[in-house]
Amino acid sequence: MIKLALLDVDGTLTDKTRLISTKVVETIRDVQKSGTLVSLVSGNVIPAMYALKTFVGINAPVFGENGGVMLDADVEVFFSMEKPKRFFDEITGKGMAGNLMTNQWRLCSMGYFPKNGSEDEIISLSGKHDLEIANSGFSWHILNRGQNKGYALNYLRKRYSLDLDEILVVGDSFNDIPMFLDKVKKAVPANAELQLKKKADYVASVPYGEGVTEILQKISRF
Repeated sequence: MIKLALLDVDGTLTDKTRLISTKVVETIRDVQKSGTLVSLVSGNVIPAMYALKTFVGINAPVFGENGGVMLDADVEVFFSMEKPKRFFDEITGKGMAGNLMTNQWRLCSMGYFPKNGSEDEIISLSGKHDLEIANSGFSWHILNRGQNKGYALNYLRKRYSLDLDEILVVGDSFNDIPMFLDKVKKAVPANAELQLKKKADYVASVPYGEGVTEILQKISRF
């Protein structure tokens, strides 16, 4: 039986323009009323996650910056900003990347957009700085080693004393792969990357939030 659903946000609850599905908001509330915990994990910043937790009514902690920051009763930061900021300054100084407005709210990662076809070079350079690069499909993120959505999943598993097969994860993009662990129940909306579809136990027939609605309405079958 699923006791916790851990959901990505952009491209999963939202469509490609970042509009959130009103259907999935209602479905999340229904699932929570049945006793299931729901958490969100995103590459986005804590102010955005605060708004989602508050206005949707999420009943478990939520995570920003790809699992690097958690919001519950307060904000807890699990990783340092030092290395991501130093590397960000390096690649922007070289004209390889541009700044994102949301960086003003980041606590342990930096977002950017590549310039002049520098995607692969930035990834290569990041390894020399003991950093990781994640692409959410909406923006690129400079992360500390081990800072990923799997970190958030393991935090929740330990906090609530759950077995992996009591957790359902839902995502659509490559930065969701770290939470697609072997024994965890995995589902994706129809717009998900092929690599995630191959790992999934269930692929929804429709994309984005409507697909997550379909998944959550079948949660008792996982």
